[in-house]
Amino acid sequence: MTALDALDALVAAFASSDEDAYFACLHPEATFVLPGSPRFGSREEYRDAWRTWVAEDGFRVLACTSTDQQLQWVGETALVTHHVTTTVATHEGEATTQERETVVLVRDGAGWLVVHEHLSPSGDTP
Repeated sequence: MTALDALDALVAAFASSDEDAYFACLHPEATFVLPGSPRFGSREEYRDAWRTWVAEDGFRVLACTSTDQQLQWVGETALVTHHVTTTVATHEGEATTQERETVVLVRDGAGWLVVHEHLSPSGDTP
């Protein structure tokens, strides 16, 4: 599996709202910077927030696509930037966002795990 394959697996798991598959792509010590949320300092901290969003808001991901993937190597670390279009549903309805994301991946055995995700609005409209 390549770093871009790992990114594709991450996006596919997120797009299907598959909590277990999505969080399996993340290193336990990963950090997360997401619009409208505090910084999450670990996979479990983010997973706790995810479960709260699901329980309280009815949060679920309906679709997510990744385009314009750019891969940069820093030693053995893969740094990927890409454009993400995501549609989510909550009790309030559906919303689609356009964002830029930076994902940092490290090799874990034969595969890759995400150690950092940073999402920011792209300014584009869906």
